[in-house]
Amino acid sequence: MITRTLPTRWELHRGHSPEQAAALARELGAPAAIAQILWNRGLRDAEAARRFVEPRLEDLHDPGLMLGMDRALARIGRALERREKILVHGDYDVDGLTATYLLMSTLSSFGADVGAHIPHRLKDGYGLSTPSIEAAAADGVTLVITVDCGISAHEPIARGAALGVDVVVTDHHEPPALLPLAAAILNPHQPGCAYPYKGLCGVGVAFKLACALAETRGGRAVVERFLDVVALGTVADAVPLSGENRVLVHHGLRRLQATDRPGLRALIDVAGLTGRRINAGHIGFQLAPRLNAAGRMGSALQALDLLLTDDADRAKSLAQSLDEDNTRRRELDDRVETDAVERVERELQWPDCSSIVLWSEEWHAGVLGIVASRLVERFQRPTLLLAVQEPWARGSGRSAGGLDLTQLLTDCAELLHTYGGHAYAAGLSVARDRLTMLRERIETLARERLDLDACVPRLVVDVDVPFATIDNEMLDWLDRLPPHGLENPEPVFRSPQVKIESMNTVGNGRHLKLWLRDPSGGGDAIGFGLGERSTEFVSGTQCAVAYLPQRNEYMGETTVQLKVRGLQVP
Repeated sequence: MITRTLPTRWELHRGHSPEQAAALARELGAPAAIAQILWNRGLRDAEAARRFVEPRLEDLHDPGLMLGMDRALARIGRALERREKILVHGDYDVDGLTATYLLMSTLSSFGADVGAHIPHRLKDGYGLSTPSIEAAAADGVTLVITVDCGISAHEPIARGAALGVDVVVTDHHEPPALLPLAAAILNPHQPGCAYPYKGLCGVGVAFKLACALAETRGGRAVVERFLDVVALGTVADAVPLSGENRVLVHHGLRRLQATDRPGLRALIDVAGLTGRRINAGHIGFQLAPRLNAAGRMGSALQALDLLLTDDADRAKSLAQSLDEDNTRRRELDDRVETDAVERVERELQWPDCSSIVLWSEEWHAGVLGIVASRLVERFQRPTLLLAVQEPWARGSGRSAGGLDLTQLLTDCAELLHTYGGHAYAAGLSVARDRLTMLRERIETLARERLDLDACVPRLVVDVDVPFATIDNEMLDWLDRLPPHGLENPEPVFRSPQVKIESMNTVGNGRHLKLWLRDPSGGGDAIGFGLGERSTEFVSGTQCAVAYLPQRNEYMGETTVQLKVRGLQVP
């Protein structure tokens, strides 16, 4: 097992500006530390900051601004009038599943004859395929609407046209240089699209289409009730939680908390979240993995059925089955990760390599994206992992160091069978006999393009704060900053002169419980996952601490607790 790791570098946020933050604090009536965090998030005036801490649905952009919306509405409207058979073609991840459910439900509410197809990850692969188009045509479908896929599906869309099947594409992945000849394309990244916000995921684009459809039939209220599933898909797809995504997730989390959908209630219950205030972290680490487990371990239709069912007993049964799938998925994750970690140093001589490309006949393709993310976090190198099933290898990639993964794969296109995705994550398939060539090409390109300095793990500190300044007003403002995620990470406070007065491990040695003191006062702290560092410290150790203040409720009493992100001894 690998023992070497890269040390974490602490850095003060490059936007740090106490003078401007102080001015912003006066305008907002907020603590200076909160204003500094907002300034660091790019919010440089009071009005922008107020919109950030008070996200409003009224701030969402007009869906009609999206290129192709008029054509999409016209084609779907014609299908509704003529009672054509419509198929929503989705994807097997949570983004694709929630988008499929949203669009199916919206169209059904307008009286559409609509069904769904979710490809099987291992049998069908990703995206719209020619066999799925041919099967749809044979079933009498005349309109296919893709969600979270389709932007590169030239051949299937052309085949559909020959069979009398039109395709409306809704997608958010990077478009190819030549777009397919679809009846309409909705993708904010396509050339010429003036839609102001480019960060929508698949369910976000589907939501915009649903809003536009609803507005032609009496108002948007009919689809705003789907904000809970929009939040679920948006957080799960790890897109930036800024701009419109922040508005959608903020309001969606509120709806998710009180959702009346039997499937989501059962999912929340099996995840142990009933009665708790659900946040983005709960989606990312508890709800989404259970929904994703269906597509990773077998057929994603089980997860779609969970979203669609109105029967509480069936919802409970499906949720329990997904929970069991997720347990098996975690076991597979651990086995694949253990094998891959050992091979990184043995085969690739990390840290001298600039990329990680590994494959195996023993790996399950459904867990490779998860493991690739873990390897990137551990080794800070762009990573491709592939499962081999003669004569093909299929897998997933994750980026590191700011390297654009889709551009990297595009420059290897002649070696690949299929690929697609975005700058941070992608899927691919390749002939087995080209795997070694692919590894060599990726390594050459990564060595040319990768900024190794950007591959050092960093802890970015927002602001230095004395313990004594952390009060209820500060905590109230901190409560207004979520949902946290890409482009809006959890704030990191730092106290640079701290003494550890007492320390012990809890949670079977996994976590550190500490009492800390800085020149201004003391603080109760918990370091989740830091138990293995207990031998590095003793009572009286002087250190710097990075942390997030939070409320801790125990036995009916609420106190301030510091969630430790890191400890650094001078």
